Amino acid sequence: MIRRRLTGCVAALLLVAGAAAATEHDLRTLVLLHVIKREALFFSGRTGSWTAVRLDSGEQVLKTGADGAVAVVLTSRRAIGFSAFLGQVDEVPVPQEESLEAFRVSGEVASVLTRRRALGFSAQAGRWAEVQRFQLGATP
Repeated sequence: MIRRRLTGCVAALLLVAGAAAATEHDLRTLVLLHVIKREALFFSGRTGSWTAVRLDSGEQVLKTGADGAVAVVLTSRRAIGFSAFLGQVDEVPVPQEESLEAFRVSGEVASVLTRRRALGFSAQAGRWAEVQRFQLGATP
């Protein structure tokens, strides 16, 4: 009786772990990113469509990342986020004087930390959110 319960529990755990691994695997394959000379190309595995964003003359690509359902291109002028769930982009200006401190793309979210702001992109919402960062020596 105890052996059956233990076997049943182990089987249930393996089933849950397998489902989680399958979900993780599916999430890793939802987005593709290509950056060429004057263009960023995003592909959504969910919608089966491409989205192209033209890069301006003189605009330099600083960082790129794609994982799960989100892709980001950070340039010398802006942060471009792409949601594979929605098949759409959103962008926010990032002036060069806002020195980049950190950049991360993971699963359904991405972040860009500058000296002045924390930017977060959500693949679920398909948009950037931002907050001003506390700066030492700044007056409130």
